[in-house]
Amino acid sequence: MSALLNYRLDSRSVVRFYLLSVFFIFIFVFIFNPYTKVIALSYLLLPISIFSFVCRFKYIGFELVLFSILFVVISLVGVVSSFHHGIGQFVHLKVSLSIFFYILILYPVSLYFYKRGFSFNDLVYFALLAVAFNSALILSEVLFPFIRDVVESTLAPSGNVDWSKGFRYRGLASGGGASLSVIVPVSIVLALHLYSDRYIGLIKLVFLSLILILSLFFIGRTGFLLLPVVLASYFLFNAKRHLVGILSVTLFLSLIIFIFGGEVKDFLVEKYGIGFYNYSFGFFLSGVSGIKEEGTVSIILGFLTAMPKYFPEILFGYGFYGGSDFVPWTDSGYSRMFLSVGYFFGGLFYVGLILMSRNVIIFKPFLFLTILMVLVIAELKEPLLFSGYSARIYFSLVVFAAVYQRFSNRSMYGAQLIGKC
Repeated sequence: MSALLNYRLDSRSVVRFYLLSVFFIFIFVFIFNPYTKVIALSYLLLPISIFSFVCRFKYIGFELVLFSILFVVISLVGVVSSFHHGIGQFVHLKVSLSIFFYILILYPVSLYFYKRGFSFNDLVYFALLAVAFNSALILSEVLFPFIRDVVESTLAPSGNVDWSKGFRYRGLASGGGASLSVIVPVSIVLALHLYSDRYIGLIKLVFLSLILILSLFFIGRTGFLLLPVVLASYFLFNAKRHLVGILSVTLFLSLIIFIFGGEVKDFLVEKYGIGFYNYSFGFFLSGVSGIKEEGTVSIILGFLTAMPKYFPEILFGYGFYGGSDFVPWTDSGYSRMFLSVGYFFGGLFYVGLILMSRNVIIFKPFLFLTILMVLVIAELKEPLLFSGYSARIYFSLVVFAAVYQRFSNRSMYGAQLIGKC
């Protein structure tokens, strides 16, 4: 009897390990969308997505679907405006359709894992591990250049950057830059949330945070500027509950920086030159004057001046959302939104995101409000609130939370409500 029981326990362990591996691969590929020279790995998600969708289509939360349809309808205004102004682009529509398909893919998959006993924090943890894995890979590429050669030999080129050279890294992500940089503070939010829920301990929090923050040196500087927002938010939400932990982590990281900061600086300067150090982090140490001299703030302010100023463009926009020539050029997400569909429809787009998120914000306020704050600020620089790696994490969490709220509130045996497949 005991042998049979051990066999069943071992079988369950094997099945759970298999499911964990499948979900880790799924969430990693979903977030980073690696493009190999042969195929985009996201295509490998299609069998899992189609199977889950067919089995659990009737359980999909149609409120989320309706909001995603609203986004598509609004972006069609931008398509019409773009052709009217001779631009002729579908970039905004593509972003909205992506959100629609995110929900159709993620909802059934989340149901599948919910039914098998995985908690909301299990899924959050795997999103965190996926980002930490990519950050650890970047650090490995820095320390062992042959790893970078192997990785980049399998990935397709991205943009006008040669990722096999220089001091900018992307790991297995389809690209780098600000989008990859912003995912680090977003992941720190995930880690702090899990720590607050006692899902991970202090040692694991520090370990994962160090990996994530160190990788920022080789990804981009935007993430550094957003980290104070994360820490301030965590302090406001959790100061009373975790004051000792907050002080302990702050003192420990400060001690690490004090002890090893000089060695890290010397390593970076020797390997990449003083220009790299100043570009990645050195400007931040000079305080407000350093940030002003660095120039990003003035560039963003310049981008934000590119807004519709005349009728009827203030109502319907020009249809420009990046991806083609336009004067004046702008990278700002807000400018592109209003240039695409005008102020009314652009404002409705942002309001729709807030309404879509309202229930999950109540469910986990620190987690969702802080990520939203980070992305709202990052949207000043580039359109990262609805597209990019961090946006995919955010929509993943929204769907995860919606599933767990919906079914756990209906029955103590909520997983049984989902049916079999």
